[in-house]
Amino acid sequence: MYRIRRPMGLVMFCFFGLLLMITWAESYTDKIPAPRNLTSSIKNPFDVTWSWSPPDAVAADKGCIKYESSLNSKNHVRNFSLSREVYFALNDEIHFHVKAFNICDSSKDGEWANISLPAPPGDVESSVKHFQCVIYEEGCMNCTWQPGTKPHFAYSLYYWQTNLGELQPCSEYIVSDGVRQGCHFHESKQLWNASRIVYILVNGSQDYAEVRPFHSEVDPHTIVKPYPPNITSITLKENKLFVEWAETSHFPTCCIAFDLRYKDSILRHWKDITGIKDPKFSFDIELKKKYMVQVRSQYNGYCGSKSSGEWSEVKHYGEAAETDRTLYIIVLIVAPLVVAAAAITLLVYLKRLQIYLLPPIPDPGKLFKDMFERNGEILNWTMQAKECQIFIPKEEVCIPVLVEVEQELECISDYQSLKRTGTGKGSEELL
Repeated sequence: MYRIRRPMGLVMFCFFGLLLMITWAESYTDKIPAPRNLTSSIKNPFDVTWSWSPPDAVAADKGCIKYESSLNSKNHVRNFSLSREVYFALNDEIHFHVKAFNICDSSKDGEWANISLPAPPGDVESSVKHFQCVIYEEGCMNCTWQPGTKPHFAYSLYYWQTNLGELQPCSEYIVSDGVRQGCHFHESKQLWNASRIVYILVNGSQDYAEVRPFHSEVDPHTIVKPYPPNITSITLKENKLFVEWAETSHFPTCCIAFDLRYKDSILRHWKDITGIKDPKFSFDIELKKKYMVQVRSQYNGYCGSKSSGEWSEVKHYGEAAETDRTLYIIVLIVAPLVVAAAAITLLVYLKRLQIYLLPPIPDPGKLFKDMFERNGEILNWTMQAKECQIFIPKEEVCIPVLVEVEQELECISDYQSLKRTGTGKGSEELL
């Protein structure tokens, strides 16, 4: 019995292994091959079309085969089409992937086919920097940039939209220091539509050297930045300040709202009021305070991405507003001088106060030094009574020396001669 069971177990093991291999082989043969003949065609730097042929052995499932494509493993699209057209700004290398899959049998997946588009040639540092576009008024747009590592290049801008056949050159450049650093767009002067995405190319060359092309995709609805409004009047009525202004950018009324902020001469922070529809507003004030007011336009989300313009110039209410400013400047100048004078006065006063509170202590060593250096005075001091031994230094007497004129010297000489001869007494009487 033992000899019979061992071969039977080995046969069962081999049978299940073979069945597993057959199942794996069937599942592998069910994997859909990758699409064939994948190619790309470039109509312009912003318009690329990829096309391919169906995989082999899918004729029976033609109605169930769809294709999934992606750019750099993003922007996945699924449809029955054998091509895909994409508009984009080509600044880096692009990897395109496509595969087929069976919508009638989810277990049947496909293999990917891949193709790449290289990045634009040239040094990255030579390309323009800090490129940005702003729509400041309806139908008007400014695009600006900063030169790359070689600012002497002659830069050129081209733009394209899906309704245009070819790239269009810029007709009005913004020049700074002799170098092109921007382009001005206006619907009345150029073939562009502010309601469509704009694809922009900036390149340049000089002395047989080329700038690496820069591509950008601009959505006009997301770059609106209205001009600051102009405050026309500020009036006071019944403890309320009425502010009116005029919109300088000509956008549709439904697309524009306003923000207002104000503060008095005491507050440090502004008080904001947002979402004002009409170009006027009023708020309560205290009559004894001076106020500052600013207004700005806001492009709301109904027409595109919400964005705000710059604040208008500060407007002051009251004639004393300028006086407050002058007083503030005077205080800034005078305050340091007052502080410096007070500091000097305090230092002088503290010096005198120190002498008054802490007078200098006499040095007894000088007293005994003078006493022992004078001969005879130490003897007088020791002969005094013990209780009266107080040393009083001898007062020095200054003897003035008179300088006589020459005639007086002659008289003194004659006098000394008479004295030696014995007639000195009479001469002394004469003197």
